[in-house]
Amino acid sequence: MLRLISQKTAMLMLIVLLIGVIAGCGSNGAEPKTSNLASEAPAATNAVTEETQWQTIKHASGETEIPVHPLKVVVLDNGALDNLLALGVKPVGAPSIIAVEDGFAKYLTNTDGIVNIGTVEQPSLETIASLKPDLIIGIKDTQEAVYKQLEQIAPTVFTEVGGADWENNLSFHAKVVGKEEEGKKLIEQLDLRIADLNEELGDRIQSTEVSLLRPRKDRVSIYLKPSFTGGVAERIGVKRPAAQDLDDDFNYNVTDEQIAELDGDVIILFGRESEQQYFNDKIKGNPLWNTLEGVKQNRVYTASWEVWLSGHGIQAVNKMLDDLSAFLAN
Repeated sequence: MLRLISQKTAMLMLIVLLIGVIAGCGSNGAEPKTSNLASEAPAATNAVTEETQWQTIKHASGETEIPVHPLKVVVLDNGALDNLLALGVKPVGAPSIIAVEDGFAKYLTNTDGIVNIGTVEQPSLETIASLKPDLIIGIKDTQEAVYKQLEQIAPTVFTEVGGADWENNLSFHAKVVGKEEEGKKLIEQLDLRIADLNEELGDRIQSTEVSLLRPRKDRVSIYLKPSFTGGVAERIGVKRPAAQDLDDDFNYNVTDEQIAELDGDVIILFGRESEQQYFNDKIKGNPLWNTLEGVKQNRVYTASWEVWLSGHGIQAVNKMLDDLSAFLAN
């Protein structure tokens, strides 16, 4: 009789145990279904929490809800990297200045720890996703083709263009990372520096014609007002030669048959090191080069292409101001 009771008791305990195990498995299996709901997609990144505040931002590709104070930002161009560092925000990812192996622009500091996410033209979506950002900042005219893929990774906002609209881009970058006041202060500081330079140089800044040249593999490009380089020069108040005082395009190209159009009281060169051969052989090697006023006066200067050509941010603009102060003072 006792043996029968013991067997019944053991069976009852076994049934209770099995029910508990089944119930536990059922509750564990239900949670992933809830966490994978599409409506909770913005919470998929580590930086976003239930306490995150959101704002709607109008940008070049529409309207997007982004965190008011993003914690993990990926930028897709050097201008945004330059600006965010100036604003005191360190992105978790950014593109190289040209090729992946080139890394970030040398004039930028505090880039340690930022992950190289590829190039401006070909950012690595896999690398970006691995960083789990809560905001991505890009450029419509360069990265529009991957906008939808970027949006699947994190809220993504675009400026219309890169360096050509550098001042508005700075204001936009400051707004989307919650640093609007800091952005305004950077512009105010720049304006003070420009005023100081104009006072220091007097009439020279408005009477000295400055030629802006980019040596390339098979030609020379003259940079005009709508470009980043030309726009900054105009913002500072620099005078351009009549042949270069144009606003109908970013630049125009000349060959060794048009050397006279390269002239200025001051000639500034900002070509990449790998693209100098044509200029050295066909331009500097041409007797007409030595007839240019800037050459005769020994006022031909080489500037950093990372700053003058590809900088696109407020730190680059300030370094251009430094260069112009030195070039025009001589």
